[in-house]
Order: sequence, then C-alpha cells, then structure tokens
Amino acid sequence: MWIARFASDAGRVDLYCRFRREGKSGRRIIDLPLVYPLDQLLLMYYFARRKGMLAHAAGMVLKGKAYLFAGASGAGKSTFSELLVQAKLGKVLSDERMIVREIKGEMIAFGTPWAGTALIARSGSAPMAAVFFLKHGRENRVVKLDPVAASDRILSMLSIPWYDPDTAAPIIAFAKRVMANVPAFEFQFTPDRSAVEFFRKFMKISS
Repeated sequence: MWIARFASDAGRVDLYCRFRREGKSGRRIIDLPLVYPLDQLLLMYYFARRKGMLAHAAGMVLKGKAYLFAGASGAGKSTFSELLVQAKLGKVLSDERMIVREIKGEMIAFGTPWAGTALIARSGSAPMAAVFFLKHGRENRVVKLDPVAASDRILSMLSIPWYDPDTAAPIIAFAKRVMANVPAFEFQFTPDRSAVEFFRKFMKISS
C-alpha cells in the first residue's frame, strides 16, 4: 500500500510507502510505487501545465517526422504497428501510448515506456507530420478531417482528469492547438500489408 501526494503541477511528489520484510533475512523492502496508474497520473498533471498531453496512440518516426495512429482499444493500433515493423518502415516507438509536447513552437511526439499487445515501447522523438485516427475497414481509405472534428476525436483518446476542471482545461486547450497545427485524417485500413503500402503511397514516401 502507498499514498501519493502532489500539487496540481506535479512539481513535487511525496510518496508514503509501507515496507515488507524479505524471508529469513528480515530485510526491509519497499516495492517501487512509480508504476501504473501513478506514473501516467503524474505525467497527466505534469504535462497539463507544460504544453503537453498523453495520448492513447501508436507512433512511428520516418525520415525525421513523427506519425501518430490514435484509437481506442480495439481500433487497430497494435495491428498496424506490427504491420509497420514487418514492412521495416520507419521506427515504431509505441503501439499504445505517445506523448506530444510543444517545444519552441513545434509539436513534438515522444515514445513512452507503455506497450500494447504488440509489446512495442521505444525511446525517440520527432516533429509531428500527421495524426491518423485508426478504424478497421473493408478497404484502405483515408478521409481528411478539419481541426474541429479532429479535436473532438482526440479528446476521448487523451488522459484527462475530467473530475478536475482546472487541470482538464489546459489539456483540452493544448489538444485543440495540436489539431489546429497538425494534419489529421481518419484511416480505415485492412489488417494486412496492403495497409502499409497504402499509407506509404498516401504520404508519398519512397522506399
């Protein structure tokens, strides 16, 4: 059991942990408390006031640019990430969670330690080129989204403390800013290699 106490900006965190004794040695051991959900909770509060957000999205870096593939559970983040890895297209950073921050006026995407079912979690970052909202489909198809529609979609895929309006507000405002500055699309895809080839051609990426 542990208790965490922190200010709304997560600049300082106080952890109160119980220890347990190990076997015959009787040594005192404290289990690491900085695990889910505390780790993501702290980042949610930390980035809220530092131009950032934690997104339920897969992400990759290709030719110096980052592409996010956002979606709720079951939308196909891990499936598409595995297809990208199999095609050896770019560097897949995560199939589950990505961080987006504004640094010197530029939107930068970062990989995280949290992996999905594809077990992909790598460090790395790059300026954002586009956000794709994944959806399973009978054919590969992309539809451009306007910033308002993209903002509405992304909100349900962010870590937002809706119970805390003072913290939720800056995250929502930042998400709208990201979607106003980064192209967004709905990507209906089939779970096979043709989806990667379609993506490559759509973005006009050479092999």
